[in-house]
Amino acid sequence: MCTSIAWNTENFGTITTRTNDWMEATHPQLGGIPSGTQRFIQGAGNGLKYTTKYDIVGVIAYGDLDLVHDAVNSEGLQVNALFYRPMTMEPVTKDSQITQFTLGEYFLANYSTVEEILRELPNLELGSLKLEAMPLDITLHWSVTDRSGDRAIIELDPDGIDVYRGDEAAVMTNAPSMKDHLADLKKVKPIWVSADRDLDFGSNGNSNARSRFIHASYFKQWLKQPSSTVNAMMKLSTVTYRVPQDAPYIDFGKGMTGYGTEWSMTQSLTTGDSVFQYNFDDHWSTVSFNVYELMGKNFRTPLDKTQLSTFSVEP
Repeated sequence: MCTSIAWNTENFGTITTRTNDWMEATHPQLGGIPSGTQRFIQGAGNGLKYTTKYDIVGVIAYGDLDLVHDAVNSEGLQVNALFYRPMTMEPVTKDSQITQFTLGEYFLANYSTVEEILRELPNLELGSLKLEAMPLDITLHWSVTDRSGDRAIIELDPDGIDVYRGDEAAVMTNAPSMKDHLADLKKVKPIWVSADRDLDFGSNGNSNARSRFIHASYFKQWLKQPSSTVNAMMKLSTVTYRVPQDAPYIDFGKGMTGYGTEWSMTQSLTTGDSVFQYNFDDHWSTVSFNVYELMGKNFRTPLDKTQLSTFSVEP
C-alpha cells in the first residue's frame, strides 16, 4: 500500500512525494550507485550483470538484497515502485530478463527522460521473480517522473502494458488499475467546485487504495502556488493519506496482518532537495539531503534509525 503524487509548480519546478505503506520493516538505506557500476539485471545476485550509464541515489530496501526501491538519477529522472496486485508478468526463464524488482533501477541506470523509457519499454525482456525474503509475492507498478515535469504510470496488466501520462498520472496508489481510479475520479469531481470543510468529496476516509486516490486527488487540486521550494515540498507532503500504524490489512491464514506508513519521502527534482521521514518499529526520524550533491558516490547509510534534533536552552 502506498501513495505517490507529482506537482508541477509554476516557479519551483517539479515536486514529488510518496508514502511507503507496508506490513513489515524494509530496513531502508540511502544509497548511491555511481555510473559504470556493474549490477545484476534480476536483483539480489540473480541474472546477468550490466553496467549503469547514469549515477543513481535513492532508497535501497531489504538490506543485503540491495534492491533499489525509489531513486533519482543524475539526469533528474525519478522512479517510484508501488505494490500492485494485478501485475501480469511471466516467470523468469532467461538470465537476461529484467524482473519486477529491478525494472525501476534499470530505467534509472539507462534512461534520462520519461520519453526515452516509454520508447524503449516495449522492447525490454521482462520476467517475474520470487524471493524467499519477501513476506508475499511482490507485484508492482511504477511511476516515472523527470526534471521537465513529464510523468507516466506504467502498469503491466493482463491485456498488456498500460501507460498513463501527464495530468492523469499525477496521483498514484495501488490496485485497482489506474483506469478504474480515473473512472472513480470522473464520478466525484463535479461536486468539488462547491467545496467547504463539510463536503463529502468522495473518499471513504480510510486506507484502501480507492479512497486514498480520491483523497490525494482532491487535496492536491486545492494547493496554491508555493512561495519557495521548501514551501512546495511541505505543502505536497501533507496531501498523502498516511496509514496509521497497525491498521488491519489482510489475513494470510495466520491471523490479520497489520500495516502502516513505514516511511515517506518528498523531493524536488529541480533542486534535488529531499526530506525522508521514518516511522516504524522503535524508530522515528526526519532527515534531509540533496540527491544531486550525492551523485557519483558509492555509499549506504541506514534510514531506519532514530534521528531527531533535541531542543535545549543555554542556562
